[in-house]
Amino acid sequence: MTAAALLEILDDLRARPRTPDRGPVRRAALGYLTALVREGLDLDEQEPIPDDRPIGEVGVDSLLALELGDRIAEDIGVTLSAETLADQPTLRQLADRLAAEVPAAAA
Repeated sequence: MTAAALLEILDDLRARPRTPDRGPVRRAALGYLTALVREGLDLDEQEPIPDDRPIGEVGVDSLLALELGDRIAEDIGVTLSAETLADQPTLRQLADRLAAEVPAAAA
């Protein structure tokens, strides 16, 4: 799935009323982030990217982390600080953060 397709899913989820079950938003955010990392590292779609390891361990360096932050802000309006990205969160942690902030970004 491409980042553009995942953006459509996120847009659809943003349009829905906020519900206690954030699972669909988290899954969409994780798919979106994985697609961005895969694109940034020039990996094919079949290459697994662990979502439970720090992003630095999967190959995201500081320059790519900043590019990802810029892309996320541009695509969905959520700003991740340089400190957040420098702390080497996992993709799962970033997805949780995005899932929490995506509805606020749509307002």
